[in-house]
Amino acid sequence: MYKFFFRFTVTTLTILTANLLTTLISDYMVSYKSQYKPLSFTLIGMAIIVIVFYPLFMKLEGWVTSMSVKLIKGGHSIAGKYLGLFLTFLTGMILLLYFYAKMWYHIDLFRLIFSGRVIEYF
Repeated sequence: MYKFFFRFTVTTLTILTANLLTTLISDYMVSYKSQYKPLSFTLIGMAIIVIVFYPLFMKLEGWVTSMSVKLIKGGHSIAGKYLGLFLTFLTGMILLLYFYAKMWYHIDLFRLIFSGRVIEYF
């Protein structure tokens, strides 16, 4: 049962982190589209996507997996096996929520939490 939750946690955090990074890079690239003709930019963008994302995807899974394993083991030693896994997953989700809210809505989640206004945004 623990292996299932462990794989779920690592896979979820990996998917969300990869999507966040690729979206940030894509948005940055698209900000330059007005400087080129449409088909030229499309071809350049496609080439850059392959050049940047291929190694990123190959490395990202390993990085996130090793980071998740270290965090989960740290949580395991502090709070126990299942509680440590849950706390690590919750921490990762809160951090990813912060970055997604910042990217999509320009909302500073931690500022909302500390000001007590976070409920207004749910």
